[in-house]
Amino acid sequence: MGPLVSGYRRLALMLIFGFFLQAAASATTYYIDYAAGSDSNNGTSKTTPWQRMPGMTGCSATCAATAPKAGDSFILKGGVTWPNAAFPITWKWSGSSSAPIYIGVDQTWYTGGSWTRPNFDAQTTAIGGTYNVFMRINSVSYVTVDNIEMKNFYWDGAGTYGGLNYITASGSQYITLENLYLHAWNHHAAGDGTSSANFMVILGDTNSPYDNGSLLTKSVIDGSDSTNGGDSGAYIYSCPSATYNVIHDISNGILAGGQGEIANNLIYNLHPDFSGVHENALAIETVAATNGVFYVHDNVIHDSYGESLYVGYPPKAFTVYAWNNVVYNLANSNPVHIDDRYGPMTLYFFNNTVVPKSGNQCFLQVGSTASSTVTLGNNHCISDSGLDNFSAPVNVTRTTNVLQSPAVATAQGFTSSQPFVYSSSASPNATVGAGTNLTSSWPPAYSASDTSYACSVAAGNAVTCPARTTEARGTTWDVGAYEFGSSTGGAPTPPSDLSALVQ
Repeated sequence: MGPLVSGYRRLALMLIFGFFLQAAASATTYYIDYAAGSDSNNGTSKTTPWQRMPGMTGCSATCAATAPKAGDSFILKGGVTWPNAAFPITWKWSGSSSAPIYIGVDQTWYTGGSWTRPNFDAQTTAIGGTYNVFMRINSVSYVTVDNIEMKNFYWDGAGTYGGLNYITASGSQYITLENLYLHAWNHHAAGDGTSSANFMVILGDTNSPYDNGSLLTKSVIDGSDSTNGGDSGAYIYSCPSATYNVIHDISNGILAGGQGEIANNLIYNLHPDFSGVHENALAIETVAATNGVFYVHDNVIHDSYGESLYVGYPPKAFTVYAWNNVVYNLANSNPVHIDDRYGPMTLYFFNNTVVPKSGNQCFLQVGSTASSTVTLGNNHCISDSGLDNFSAPVNVTRTTNVLQSPAVATAQGFTSSQPFVYSSSASPNATVGAGTNLTSSWPPAYSASDTSYACSVAAGNAVTCPARTTEARGTTWDVGAYEFGSSTGGAPTPPSDLSALVQ
């Protein structure tokens, strides 16, 4: 290489490096305080905050003239409330993969005696304008929303699809929603035409790009202080990934679309919907134009109404791996339910623990008309009616599953009153060492030894999650969601209380 070419290359590298340094240096942190701020301030210090953030209803002056850019941060003061008149927020700006835009908090900046989340309060009044929505994050990418409380949402009538939500992310990609506390939604009576069909707490997109790369994580969704203790709503509709969330007292939990990961969620107290919408605790319904793959693991579902884990409605073939899930106490619910009327699926259910209501099998086939392929391996089914009802045209392979009646399971120590529900408490029993080594068919990129479990809720309505633990399964595996724990003297290894409730 000649010196001239080499010099040009060095110059190009210097220019590129300088560009990235300039982009990083140009990122700005803005501060927002509804109680003491002014949109005429520069917003760039805690002593000169704006009252509103860009895109917020009423944003004016310097706030309105500022165009957010990649790497910018918008810090909402802890303990401050933004009232109904500040909504909706129409967010129109994208970050980048290396410099996402951050909307969230600095926990050293707050009002009151200690830090609490900033609060978006709809004040039990419908949000004005076209969209009854707190935040519209549509047709953008690489935006993170962190540590905000949203409450007292209200609607009457049926609303419109996309116009009755806490947060929408239509047409967006790589949106991260984390550490949120979403609760206290309220509605008028069903008799006057009010419906819940269009109310989803968080709404993704059933069209391309299907919220590709988006994630909802470490958030609490609590309907116990909503109308009738949570008789409406879905936490997520058509978003690809949800991890480490606690969801309770709602009618529908996670209704996932596209392709992604649903893991370590605690979902419980799913209620009948007041206006007759079909209930699901966790539903995998891929809507992407390409074949999707879902990884569903380490979730705990109990006390649900309707479907506990539903897999179906695929317009194209897709694949689901589901393992280490615990599903129990289903007096008014179906357990694991597949429905392939709209196309064939490839489904792997490994090492799950399922306790259906009396008279149900653990795995149900309903409405099947396609030749789906289902593999059931190492599942612990506590049922008085059998493991499954699969038949043609479904192609099913069953490998070392353990079926026990409730009486036999209880006699061996498998109960819902255990600190780790339905776990192996002694050996020998029917599950320890009774499984098949499934390493060769385990989902790619996931360790077969990884045995982390669902989260619970700590003080301040923050999600607390167990540290991930690894228990080598050895040559012969156990059956069910728990590895008995050879490295811990026989005790089960999951470090969280799978029956923990929100305080």
